[in-house]
Amino acid sequence: MESVLAQGEVLREVVVIDDGSSDDSPGAMRQIAGSDARIRFRSRSNEGAPATINEGISETTGEFVAILNSDDLYMPGRLDVLALRLDAEPGADLAASAIAFMDERGAAIENPWYQDAIVFRAGCDMGTALINANFLMTTSNYVFRRDLTTRIGGFAALRYTHDLDFALRALALGHGITVVEQPLLRYRQHGNNTISEDHRKVRAEWAACAAAYLTLLWDRPGTPEPDWDAAGAVAEVLRRHELTRMVMPCMAYLRRHGDGRLDIGPLVADEAFRARMLGWA
Repeated sequence: MESVLAQGEVLREVVVIDDGSSDDSPGAMRQIAGSDARIRFRSRSNEGAPATINEGISETTGEFVAILNSDDLYMPGRLDVLALRLDAEPGADLAASAIAFMDERGAAIENPWYQDAIVFRAGCDMGTALINANFLMTTSNYVFRRDLTTRIGGFAALRYTHDLDFALRALALGHGITVVEQPLLRYRQHGNNTISEDHRKVRAEWAACAAAYLTLLWDRPGTPEPDWDAAGAVAEVLRRHELTRMVMPCMAYLRRHGDGRLDIGPLVADEAFRARMLGWA
């Protein structure tokens, strides 16, 4: 919260939802909220990250929305830089930055996986790069035009990859993503990061996001002829990560149910199909 309030005058309102914390976060937040009229805070039982983020967005009124999860930090000037970038690029509706990593105690650490993902990104389009490795990392890295959720929908009820699905859906529906190369977010890496849980479940959601992106990009009525070179690059990424076995049937499912969408389609709640995907994973 200190890193948020330090952003200055660009910050007009702060919606804070305590999603069922088991520590003294509510008490700490009530004390902070009492000192700044921009903060609206409430605490409730746990409903999960996607539902909480969607709820918070629905209560905002500004032109731009930024998200920050409980374990990350904004660096000074972040919101100014990203809002200005969105203003300067009319075709871009979502902005993010490079990331600095820290451990549980806040000490700076390196992340070789992230560095490899950035190197790969330089040689391909944004969608292919994100399917290869979600270098945006987290919803904490998202600043976007508030009406983007009106145009593409909110965050799908995915435990591990709701951020990836949102970014890929934006791209597939024609909304640009711009990335500032300056590290303006500190991402806390620790043993309780959600992404470090059952890797089969992570891979199944990763494949579902890729399938939804490709279904929207290629199969939506009125879409142009695919870029076949880019299609080949995506196919190679899926092959290398051994995702093809999950992505192909998932695309078939999405063509028949939900028009390629994970946020409004039935796939996320279809336990039988998701169990099949875990088997393929």
